[in-house]
Amino acid sequence: MQRTRVNTFAVVLLAAGASRRMGTCKLLLPWEKKTVLAHLLEQWRKLGVAQIAPVLDASNRMLKSALNDSEFSCDAWIENSFPERGMFSSLQEASRWRGWRSGLTHWIIALGDQPQIEISTLRLLLNASQQNPTRICQPVFCNVAAHPLILPKHHFFELAESYAEDLRTFVRNHEQLRLRIPVNDPSVTADLDTQEEYAHWHSSAGLPGRR
Repeated sequence: MQRTRVNTFAVVLLAAGASRRMGTCKLLLPWEKKTVLAHLLEQWRKLGVAQIAPVLDASNRMLKSALNDSEFSCDAWIENSFPERGMFSSLQEASRWRGWRSGLTHWIIALGDQPQIEISTLRLLLNASQQNPTRICQPVFCNVAAHPLILPKHHFFELAESYAEDLRTFVRNHEQLRLRIPVNDPSVTADLDTQEEYAHWHSSAGLPGRR
C-alpha cells in the first residue's frame, strides 16, 4: 500500500474548554519561553502537517487575540458557540467546517492541553498512520488508549452527523479499524487540568517554574 504523505494531514486542535479547574486559559500558560498555544502550533508545523485549525469558544477573546498574534486570521479557526456541550461538539463543528483545504486525507485530533507530549511520539504516530492509511490510529501507554488520535477522511466527516455520545464511543463503534500504537511516553495519557498537573509536567519537561 502506498505511503500517505504528511502534507495531506490536518490537525484539529481542541481549545474550547472553559479551563475552570485551572482558573485561567490553559493555552495561554507559559511553555518553553512561549505559550502552550504557540508551542503546540510550532510543534505541528515542524512535523509538516498541511493545516492546523484550532476549535475555540466563540466568546474567548484572549485566545482569538493570541491566534492573531500567531498569524492566524479569523477564518482559519473554528468557533464553537456551545462549548458547554463538550468536546464532541467541537469535533462535530470541525467536521462541518468549510475551511478545510482540498487534498487532505487524515485529521489529527489533538488536545490543546498536551504540550508535554514528545515530538518523537507524535512522529511515531504519524508514521504509523502513513503506513496504515485506512486505520484509526491511537497511541497506547500501559494499555491506556490516549490522544492524539488520527482519523482517515471518511471517518472524520462522519463525525458531523454521528449520534455517538463522545469520541470514545465513536471510536469503539469502529473498533475493527482501530490500530493501537504502543508508545513509551506516559504524557499521552495526561492533560493539564489543574495548577498541580501543569507544575508537574512543566517540571518534567525541564522547564523553569512560573514567575
